[in-house]
Amino acid sequence: MIRENDLLKLIKYAAQAPSGHNTQPWKFKPGKSTVTILPDFERALPVADADHHELYISIGCALENLKITAGAFGYKTEVQLQNSGAATAVVVHFEENNEPESDELFNYIEKRQVRRNMYTTQKVSESTMKALLDVCREKNIRMKPFTTADDRELLTPFILEAASLQTGNNKFMNELINWTRFSEKEAVKKGDGLLTATLNLPNLGRFLGTLLFKGLITPRSEMTRWKKVISYTPCFMLFTVEKNEPQSWIKLGQVFQRFALTATEYGLSHAHANMPCEEGSVRKKMIDTLNLKTSTPLLLIRLGYSQPMPYSFRRHLTEVIQ
Repeated sequence: MIRENDLLKLIKYAAQAPSGHNTQPWKFKPGKSTVTILPDFERALPVADADHHELYISIGCALENLKITAGAFGYKTEVQLQNSGAATAVVVHFEENNEPESDELFNYIEKRQVRRNMYTTQKVSESTMKALLDVCREKNIRMKPFTTADDRELLTPFILEAASLQTGNNKFMNELINWTRFSEKEAVKKGDGLLTATLNLPNLGRFLGTLLFKGLITPRSEMTRWKKVISYTPCFMLFTVEKNEPQSWIKLGQVFQRFALTATEYGLSHAHANMPCEEGSVRKKMIDTLNLKTSTPLLLIRLGYSQPMPYSFRRHLTEVIQ
């Protein structure tokens, strides 16, 4: 049984999870002793995430937040996956725990944020890197760090090619514009999407913002920007799965959320550089060049040190509870 005064708090913390373009593609269905996390395909990204793997990674992130919060509130949890047609839902069973096991990462759920600004060249220490790698205990999930100049050189062609493909794709750009919030007023009203301030851009309003995106964000400009970003990124982390299916995507989301919370605990910034994993042709080249064999790369994260950024907004709980 979930105590009534805990239910909304559990869902609130779960919904602090990251998602592609901050779409928040989930619904939470509470029961007496369960919370079911359902994928919300109306908030999917059919261009950037055609197979929905990023959507399910987001579900996994929300699941991990829910499990961590449950421990902090004195519950044990058991997770069950339910398949219904093309959708996979996550059912979390709650039971009061006589010996609470609070997780230190709970303290960083609200502090974690994606920082898309420029990082310093300060290296990530070996001890911090070990702590980050230690969060992965799933046999089906792999984390591969890229920490040297040679590593960055190896990744650069994939990042640049994918960035060029996406910004040269009108459908991708229209999808991005649709989920961009060009003023704080718009972001507050909708409670989702990418506030321009989180992208290092001023509040311009939708009309001017759309003109800016379509006029200034081009394959050439993005390749130039990413060359600079890469040169100032001390570490990239590539997440791969052995089985490319929803169950593994959800598990990857859980691993990534613990990674992101641990990075926050250690004072590190992180942001997605996920374009090569989103573009199928580039993803195949990564598998071949990096000798990943049967593993599929699904997340590429840049990691380093930078100043805090504005936080993304979240929808009201009444909008995410079914």
